[in-house]
Amino acid sequence: MDKLDNLKDELDASTMVLDIKSLLKRIESDKELSSMLKDYQYRPNEELKNKILESDLFQEYKIKETELNLFIMEVNQRLGKITKKGGCGCESH
Repeated sequence: MDKLDNLKDELDASTMVLDIKSLLKRIESDKELSSMLKDYQYRPNEELKNKILESDLFQEYKIKETELNLFIMEVNQRLGKITKKGGCGCESH
């Protein structure tokens, strides 16, 4: 469990996670973008969606979010291999 806690701490301190958190703060402080996102959440429409997608800040966030999601998928795949029967080098019964 200590190793898992250490991994969580390392992930929280990773550049990838810190970048996402920073971008979220920047989005929250961008009144126009923040307002558009809230409006879109309650009243989605193509025009508003396109305005949001045109935002450089939002595009930067989506790129970082995709990178993080790909990393998570890779970690899950590796964990899946480790936890399969015999995958850790030991036989579980």
